[in-house]
Amino acid sequence: MDHPISSPASAAGPTARAEGRLPLLDALRGLAALGILWRNIFVFGLPTVAFTLPEEWGLSTASNVFTWLFVVIFVDGTMRGLFSMLFGATAILIMARHERNPGGVFAADLYFRRLMWLVAFGLVHGYLLLWPFDVLYVYGLLGMFLFVFRNMSGRALLAIALVLFAISSVKDGTGWSLEQASIDAFDAKQAAMQASGETDTAETAAPETGTEAGAESAADASAQEGPSDLEEAVRIELEDLERLALAEIDERLAPYPDLLRTIAAETFQEQTTLFFTDHVLDVGAMMFFGMALFRLGAFSGRWPLRRSTAMAAIGLSGGVVLGFLIHGTTTLAGFENWQIGTADAYLYNARRLLLCLGLIGLFDVLLRRHAGVVLLAPLAAVGRIPLTTYVGQTVVCIVLFYGLGFGLFGTFEHHELLLIAFAINAVQIVLAVLWARTGRQGPLEALLRFLIRGGGVLPERGVVMRVPAASASPEKPSPERSRTARAAASGKAKGGLRR
Repeated sequence: MDHPISSPASAAGPTARAEGRLPLLDALRGLAALGILWRNIFVFGLPTVAFTLPEEWGLSTASNVFTWLFVVIFVDGTMRGLFSMLFGATAILIMARHERNPGGVFAADLYFRRLMWLVAFGLVHGYLLLWPFDVLYVYGLLGMFLFVFRNMSGRALLAIALVLFAISSVKDGTGWSLEQASIDAFDAKQAAMQASGETDTAETAAPETGTEAGAESAADASAQEGPSDLEEAVRIELEDLERLALAEIDERLAPYPDLLRTIAAETFQEQTTLFFTDHVLDVGAMMFFGMALFRLGAFSGRWPLRRSTAMAAIGLSGGVVLGFLIHGTTTLAGFENWQIGTADAYLYNARRLLLCLGLIGLFDVLLRRHAGVVLLAPLAAVGRIPLTTYVGQTVVCIVLFYGLGFGLFGTFEHHELLLIAFAINAVQIVLAVLWARTGRQGPLEALLRFLIRGGGVLPERGVVMRVPAASASPEKPSPERSRTARAAASGKAKGGLRR
């Protein structure tokens, strides 16, 4: 059953009504804003190839492996997906808030101004602040297309989300499977050629059998060939990966002008080619899920407790199990028989979706109790300044890791980087809680609002511009009509046309 847009606010309590905010959305947004750093910190601080080699990068093998498993099972894609869901839900909330105020095209004007400036923020974030994986640009562009779906029912929005989700999963799964199959075929061909060459060499150079010298020689050859060839192949592969890692370290430790040139190419690819091949389906599907859940009342606090509890239990457990089948079975000894092969590529999106739904259900359950409200209050404070939090992480990390600052790129292991992310989160939580006491918007949120309102000057709501009919000679207003016009203007002023 679809819920009216106004229902969440009315169900959220007096504070939410007064501020026009939904506690569940704020708390989830805070988690997403903080949690996205748990994955991004490895892009800021590690060479790309090093992230997938926790056993090879650094000395604390066990700590690095379990850190990597935590990230790829629980975090990777999940926080981005949750952010996208919340953006879709918030888009409906913002559009509804504008539509409740009279003004016709004025409501759409504010909505599209917001998105236009998000695109601008994304360009600055991607190019000048050196973060090619920015989401603001993607959200700004895709958000423009959400406008035409604002009045659709929850079921219709859910159907669209499922279609986009299915296409995205099949596309990603097929692409990754074909890539892996190509790699496996190449490795098999190389192994076959190597085996064939070894056989020919053995047949040509084999000493006569039946003699003591021949037996000793054959034994020596067989003892040397197998292990040495395998070790040599591993050594060569690791050297290649090390070269790639060192090249990336040199790039990230370069001065700012060189970083601009290097990362601009990555940002351009993310915001052009990959926008159409990946982000439209990936982010778009999650936005529609968020819109559908909002329409269906998932963020209203009015769902039956049993439903939210079931969504939390099934979503979190199912997502973790899928994540373990995808990554844990290929990493931890003793679970080889549980591996699911190339099917794991098709389950990446399913894992993220389940975890996102589980987190929404869990937070809804927690916010039904006073203890849960207290527990999630710091996250809600962060959720009120998500733009400042998100961009602030980038500023801190490029100063910490890149050549324009302390130049610590490539010096930390996996578990150390995750601890650094937690430390940055802790500072951001404290600052968000202190900022919330001022009752003001976050710095970047306030800047966005200022830009949306054109420096604080907006057209009057409800004013309809009309072109007067042409007249041969302008009519001079009579004193009576002038008094009437002044009285009408005075009445409107007292009524307070809001800006």
